[in-house]
Amino acid sequence: MKAVSEVKQYDVAIIGAGPAGLAAAHQLHDAGKNVVVIEKYLWGGTCPNYGCDPKKILLGAVEAKEFTEYLSGSGIDGQVNINWSDLMARKNQYTDDISTGTEQSLTASDIDHIAGEASFIDEQTAVIHRHGQEVITVFATDWVLAVGQRPAQLSFPGAELTVDSEQFLSLPELSDEVVIIGGGFVAIEFASIAAVAGAKVSLVVRGDRLLKSFDETMVDSLMDQLDDRGVQMYFGTEVTEITSADGGLEATLSFGNTLSAGLIVRAAGRVGNHDTLGLENAHVQFSEQGILVDHYLRTSNPHVYAVGDVANSPVPKITPLASFESQHVANEILGEEQAIAYPAMPVVVYGTPKLAQTGVTTETADTDRYTVNDLDITSWYTSYRQGEPAARVKTVINGDGQIVGASVLSTHADELINYLSSAINQGLTKEAVSQQLTAYPSVASDLTYFF
Repeated sequence: MKAVSEVKQYDVAIIGAGPAGLAAAHQLHDAGKNVVVIEKYLWGGTCPNYGCDPKKILLGAVEAKEFTEYLSGSGIDGQVNINWSDLMARKNQYTDDISTGTEQSLTASDIDHIAGEASFIDEQTAVIHRHGQEVITVFATDWVLAVGQRPAQLSFPGAELTVDSEQFLSLPELSDEVVIIGGGFVAIEFASIAAVAGAKVSLVVRGDRLLKSFDETMVDSLMDQLDDRGVQMYFGTEVTEITSADGGLEATLSFGNTLSAGLIVRAAGRVGNHDTLGLENAHVQFSEQGILVDHYLRTSNPHVYAVGDVANSPVPKITPLASFESQHVANEILGEEQAIAYPAMPVVVYGTPKLAQTGVTTETADTDRYTVNDLDITSWYTSYRQGEPAARVKTVINGDGQIVGASVLSTHADELINYLSSAINQGLTKEAVSQQLTAYPSVASDLTYFF
């Protein structure tokens, strides 16, 4: 006879202990709600454990090497090399304690948390399994689903020989030859890191261009710089088979050629982690694009909300937005009935250089309503002092003289796009920006010239 697991009741149960789930948990707990957080893998989620944070640690070394090379012969002598194993040790020093530290923070905050995999059995109840065994049953008045996404699997012969993004960010050593499958954020970022770290990189892209949601001319410039770093790009191409060969790997391409590699990375899309939640038992509707939500981030079950990467909301899947959505959902649960309104959102590809955009895109801006300024800032002081080979800014200006959109290609793009997003969200004009005092010379001191 099957043993009946312990049943615990909460005001709110949150599945997923990434930035979104944790933000909601602390906000609701501080407001007096009885909250539990459920996590099946690493406390803290993708971003700090095996996503944006460790990636930027690797990028830090890559940028240091590139900055030195930019000024080679202009005040800098000598050559800088990346020691991959030492760099990985530095990354591990940061990530090794993330999960434990996050769990300890929940304990210190007196927030209940359960390690295990959750699956709904009815509209407000889920069972939690650990190592295949049912450990507890949770009933909650409201649920928040913040389970994120994972790398998509590939189905061709030999696909099991590839590594995913988590494995790439934990490589003890970097192969001399790397093939990356994909043309999105992760593919470009990993190609940039591997190439500058000394690998021969091949990028296999199914479509006809990289980063389709970004300004095409900016992407073309980024491609030129990837090409300068030795990245070989194959467009309109797929890997059809991977085999082991001579102690390495061999990838067969759809047009018949083969590529030899010591490492093949799959970075061709991500899928939601909602497929194991038993959502049909909770009457929660979903699709291949994620869990269906309304303008309040409610699912088809009014007591279940979805946020972040797993929600089929019409916004980029980035960590700050996930946290923004979780704050909105917490407010909804606390009684503030209001449709979510998204601010201008800075989105950054952390390549070399960085590519960023926010607000109205330059390619969708209606010329009858907007003016698009296109500025080559390579010779501007901010770029010149570090020897950047190419830097560019495009801004979208409305009829009232306010910036409403921007695209930036630069080593400073992540910083500049934040200033531009702030200007958009505040509805600033050139006159308003000119009244603000900024440190000079700096990225911020250039702002008035973008109107």
